[in-house]
Amino acid sequence: MKIRNILPVFASLALLASCTGKFDEMNTDTTALTAGSVQAHMVFGRCVYHGMSNDHQRNFNLNDDMYAHYFSEGLGWTDYWRYNEGWGNIYWRDFYTERLPEYHLINEILGDDADYNGMKAANDIWNVILWLRIVDRYGDAPYKDSEGNYAGQGVTMPYNSIKDIYPDLVARLQSDVALLDNPGTKSFGNYDLVYSNDWAKWKKLANTLIMRLAMRMCNTAEAASLKSAFASAVSGAMDAADDYATVHCDSYIWGDYYDRTFYDWGNTFTSADFMSVMNGTNAGYMTGVVDPRRGFWFTEGEGATAGNSGWDGFPNGNYPIDTREDIKGAHGGSRSFALLNCYDKDGFFYFNFHNTRKENLAWCLASYSETCFLKAEAVLRGWISGDAETFYKEGIKASMDEVAYIITTSSGTKTISTAEKNAYIAALPSFGTGEQALRNVMIQKWIAIFPNSCEAWCDQRRTGYPDYTSGVLTYPTIHPSSLVTAGNIVQRIPYPDNEYNTNSTMMPAKYQSGTREQQTNLYWALGGEGNTQSKNTAPNNL
Repeated sequence: MKIRNILPVFASLALLASCTGKFDEMNTDTTALTAGSVQAHMVFGRCVYHGMSNDHQRNFNLNDDMYAHYFSEGLGWTDYWRYNEGWGNIYWRDFYTERLPEYHLINEILGDDADYNGMKAANDIWNVILWLRIVDRYGDAPYKDSEGNYAGQGVTMPYNSIKDIYPDLVARLQSDVALLDNPGTKSFGNYDLVYSNDWAKWKKLANTLIMRLAMRMCNTAEAASLKSAFASAVSGAMDAADDYATVHCDSYIWGDYYDRTFYDWGNTFTSADFMSVMNGTNAGYMTGVVDPRRGFWFTEGEGATAGNSGWDGFPNGNYPIDTREDIKGAHGGSRSFALLNCYDKDGFFYFNFHNTRKENLAWCLASYSETCFLKAEAVLRGWISGDAETFYKEGIKASMDEVAYIITTSSGTKTISTAEKNAYIAALPSFGTGEQALRNVMIQKWIAIFPNSCEAWCDQRRTGYPDYTSGVLTYPTIHPSSLVTAGNIVQRIPYPDNEYNTNSTMMPAKYQSGTREQQTNLYWALGGEGNTQSKNTAPNNL
């Protein structure tokens, strides 16, 4: 796969990593690496791979994965929604000290030559993806100053509101789409780990992201202006399974994605909520049929126990702590609960330490199925015309094609037949109208975009679906030291301690006194900024 081609240069980029952590010094030290001493493709390869791989377990598996109810924390580290500052601040630190300087350095190297338009657009699109993981997790953030300088250029930044950041990100993506109309002749070579310099696919990704960002703001005052951006992007967005935006994992490189989290940490416990939906037995979303994607994503545990079929997931925050060692297996979580499908060549998470060219494991960023569900929701909200149920069914089928696409492009051979797709769709609850239809769209989107927990958690906060009131999600017992009051739903990652210690005057007023919490809404969340969402309140969107 593509990532193998960049391995020889990662060692040479170690010096770059140490310099980008101190970008101010790099701009003034005549002995430091400069735009004239490095190549853009090498820096881009590093920015893409490390933008996904750095501390994935502590950044995302022990936060977003749990909040999205894709996984359960079975080892007692962060269950009961207990926050760990030493883990939650890592992404913020790496983004501001490494990824942003890399982005600006690439732009400086490429300059204004139109031959580099495709490279400049891809670099900016990638930067927008990483920005979303900041503002969608923490909220308001240092982004841009009054003179138009962006964070990461050695200038002290004020905190900007999400209501200002989002429209700017959309405008940037629209500019990227325009650049990709004339991408030029230059490319990143083997260092484009997403699309191998296929500028048409980068353009589709940018349009899908415009749709995502616009819809994220559907509950805000900015929705009126952003829905036109959504409508304009629809025709140019992803339209096939092979548009799937992924970064292939390389198990040769030490990391902590699902290969290491599964094999070394034993911390990929499947969620009881998600697995019950896979099994068709979820009390709040009963289908009575097994989801055809289940066998791609998961495999049966090593043996049924009392009340456990081997396909059940692990309860989040409700399992007796003293029994965890009894059910924990040597690798990959529990012996008796469903496991990630990591060892089967037809498994979505298949990895092979000895031959990573033949493994399936990848970070999932955006997809055609997401585009379909965004269109279905847009119809229900009156943003575009069309039939919401048709887009909804198209999204389900697209997701099943995408699962097969991941495995058939490397070592797998299994696919989901048309008959299997149709049988699954026929067993689903009635689509309905209004809020009922939106609930069905969002639950199926939650399933379809697995394991993209960053996006799934955003949707849950934005729409309330999948919901707790109907029993699709199970509310965990809250630990006494949690930053969430029992009954409320996790809404954000707290700002890092370093921000309180060194930059408190720039922070939002509420946090300048040292307030740390996780339960107040972000600007775009259902119910409005600063409020809370209760497990007992049924969502009301339409």
